[in-house]
Amino acid sequence: MVAKKPRKSTFGNVRQLPSGRYQVRYTASDGLQHTAPRTYGTKADANAYLATVHSDLVRETWKAPRHARISLGEFGRTWIDQRPIKASTRQRYRSAWNLHIEPRIGDHQIGDVSPAIVREWYAELGEHLRTSLAERGRGSQTVDQAGSATLAHAYRLLKAVMNTALEDELIPGNPCRIKGASTYRHAERPTLGIDEIEELAQKVPDRYKATVYLLAWAGIRLGEAAELRRKDVDLKHSQIRVQRAVYPIDGQYLVQTPKSNAGVRTIVLPAFVTDALREHLRDYSPIGPDGLVFPTRSGKCAYNGIQLAITRTLRAMGYESVRVHDLRHSGQLLAATNGATLTDLQRRMGHSTVNAAMAYAHASRDNGRSIAERMNAQRATVVSLETRRGAG
Repeated sequence: MVAKKPRKSTFGNVRQLPSGRYQVRYTASDGLQHTAPRTYGTKADANAYLATVHSDLVRETWKAPRHARISLGEFGRTWIDQRPIKASTRQRYRSAWNLHIEPRIGDHQIGDVSPAIVREWYAELGEHLRTSLAERGRGSQTVDQAGSATLAHAYRLLKAVMNTALEDELIPGNPCRIKGASTYRHAERPTLGIDEIEELAQKVPDRYKATVYLLAWAGIRLGEAAELRRKDVDLKHSQIRVQRAVYPIDGQYLVQTPKSNAGVRTIVLPAFVTDALREHLRDYSPIGPDGLVFPTRSGKCAYNGIQLAITRTLRAMGYESVRVHDLRHSGQLLAATNGATLTDLQRRMGHSTVNAAMAYAHASRDNGRSIAERMNAQRATVVSLETRRGAG
């Protein structure tokens, strides 16, 4: 007895397109013919999708698909514009989208973006980043770190955009399926010791000496320091209140809340930092509660001026790999070695979680003021020794 051939589906079919990919078409319970929202690389995958449609029809759970006749580039731009995020974050997203995603795969219809397309984009972008950074003359370690961080950021952005497309039922599944591609393990940043911070503070222009102390010993961000006002400084109680931050966007400065809700915080200062701030306010800060603590000579935001002055001094000192933000990391380490707990570090640095503070924490139980007092004593000891050495 000859076995009968299986009957072909009476409600749908799979056909190969000129591109070599496979398209699924079927007639559903609404009496209309539908085309699958994406094409498939193999006939087996196309038939598997057709089988899921048949199963949904039998169980009466099938819903008419929304055909995504919109390009990935257009959808991504709209997604970024409509996302409820800070302007500074929006700028970073736009930059990553415009530089790394849309020029490479933005012309694809969003329903046609497959895991294979994403894998190919990811591999090509990674190679492009490594090559372009190497051509700029950076060291191999810096190239790997910078390229990996940029690649991970671009992948996370694409995955988030495709998640929204999935929620909107424009695609049957998220094609971003590369394990580990969203994460990047940051390399340990260089930090400065007490003597090196002191040397930097003495070598920068006088108007930025107190800024160096505040960035390092209080651990605040450059944008937070640049927007600090007289009303935020409490000299009597040796503390500052961080409530705002400035973000450079498209050649202008945008003032917003700090990076996260945890960024709004009060920081107790070592006594020598308070003394430096007192002198600085007397010599450089405009009178009045809203006067900027660290203004330019013309009284404007000094974000770029601070960054340029400190960076130039670091380079002159021979610290080519140290960035201004590394002063904040130095402050974390200084606080940790002076007894700060994870919670202390989290609050002092304005972190939303303890994860960022874990690398610096030591087991002890001290509040902000005792930490500041020990930091002050430690710095005084080192500076005193250096002074005696110089005199000898």
